[in-house]
Amino acid sequence: MAIAPDRGMMLDTSRDAGLSPDALRHAFSLLNGWTADGVIPGAAALVARGGRVAGEAYLGLADRTTERPTDAGTIWGLASITKPVTATAALLLVERGLLALDQPLHTLLPEFLDGPVTGHDRRAVTLRHLLAHCSGLPGFSADNLDLRRAGRPLADFVRSFLRQPLLFDPGSLHYYSNVAICLAAEVAGRALAGTLGQPVAEPAIDRYHRFVQGEILDPLGMADSSLRPPAAWAERTARVEDTGQEGTSYEMANSAYYRSLGIPWGGLFSTPRDLIRFVDLFLPAAAGRARLAADTERRILAPATVRAMTTIQFAPPEAPASVAPELREGEPSDPPIQQVAWGLGWAIKGEKRGHETGDLSSPATFSHGGATGTLAWADPERDLACVLLTNRAQRSGWHTDESRLARFANAVLAAAL
Repeated sequence: MAIAPDRGMMLDTSRDAGLSPDALRHAFSLLNGWTADGVIPGAAALVARGGRVAGEAYLGLADRTTERPTDAGTIWGLASITKPVTATAALLLVERGLLALDQPLHTLLPEFLDGPVTGHDRRAVTLRHLLAHCSGLPGFSADNLDLRRAGRPLADFVRSFLRQPLLFDPGSLHYYSNVAICLAAEVAGRALAGTLGQPVAEPAIDRYHRFVQGEILDPLGMADSSLRPPAAWAERTARVEDTGQEGTSYEMANSAYYRSLGIPWGGLFSTPRDLIRFVDLFLPAAAGRARLAADTERRILAPATVRAMTTIQFAPPEAPASVAPELREGEPSDPPIQQVAWGLGWAIKGEKRGHETGDLSSPATFSHGGATGTLAWADPERDLACVLLTNRAQRSGWHTDESRLARFANAVLAAAL
C-alpha cells in the first residue's frame, strides 16, 4: 500500500472499502494538523469498512524526547480500551457455560462479602453490573496509588479491590469503575482455575492473562499486542505525555513497572492494525468472525455474544459529582447525563449529544476511550470501524477541547460512500 508523499497516509484501498479517498485524506489531515501544531505529539489511525481496511495514517512523533517518528510498527498504550477485551474474556467463559452474567458476585468471589457495610446490598452485585459500570463500586481504591508507589503485584490490587465499599444500589447509577473490571478479570481467572465460589489465598488473575493471549489475541493474529509487553518492545512504544506522573517508577504507560502489571482495566499495548481486528468482531456483519485476520472465516465470538455486548444492558443516570469524588475515575459531566447507556464492556452512544464518536454516528455506535489519549469505535449502521491512538493523556483536555474527537469522527463518517 503506497504512502502519500510526506503525509504518512495510506489510502490506496479506500474506494474498494466504500470510502472516498479524498474525504478520508481530509479526516487524516485533521490529525496531521494537530501533530504539526503540537496539540498531540503523534497519532495513528485506521479506518475499516465491510471487513476491509480503507485507510491508515501514521503522523507526528512517537517520542518527542528522542524525535522518534510514528510509523506502522509503533506500539501504543491503549489504557481503558483494554476493558472490552476483559469483558470479551468473561463472555467467552459465559459461552462455555462456566459463568452466567446474573450470578451474584459473592457466589463467585466469596471474599467480596468481607467489604465494609454501607447500607447497600453487596449480595445484589452481579457480573453483568461489573461489565456495565453500574455495580456501585468506586472507580479505584483509596490505596491504589500507594500500591503503585510500592511496586506491588497485581494480586495485591485484586485483594484491595475486593474490599472496596459499595457506593449505591447496583443498577441504580452509572459510575465508571476500574475496580469492577479488575474483579471481572479475577472471576475469569477463578473460572479457569476451577476455584469459583472458594476463598483463595492467592488470586487467580494470572490465568486471565494467559486466556486473553490464547483465546483472543493469538486467534486474531494480534502479534503486536500484549497485556505484558516484552522489554524489547520499549524501543517501539509511544511515550505518553501529560500523565501527571512524570519521572515516577509507576508512571502510566511509560514505566517498566506499569507495563509489567498486565492491568485488566488498562494495561493492553497494541497497534492500529491489530486493534481494528478486535473492534471489527463486534459489527453485526462480522458477528464475531475475524474478518480482518488472515483466517477470515474464523469465529472468535458467537453472534449472540456480540449482540449482548453491543446492545444496551443498563442506562441509569450518571452518579452525581458528590458520590465519592475522591474515588472517581475521570471528571463527572455537568450537568450529569440522565441516561448513560452501556453494553457489556462497550459504551453505547444511544441518544447522547456532543459524543466523542461525532454527530453523524448512529445511536447504535459502540466505543471505548483510554486515558492515554486513545479511542476505538464502530458504527453498525455503516459497518465501519475506526481506531485512533495518540500519546497525549486525556487529562490534558486535548481530546475534548474544541470537540476534536467528534470532529475527526464526523470527517471519517462523511467519507463513507
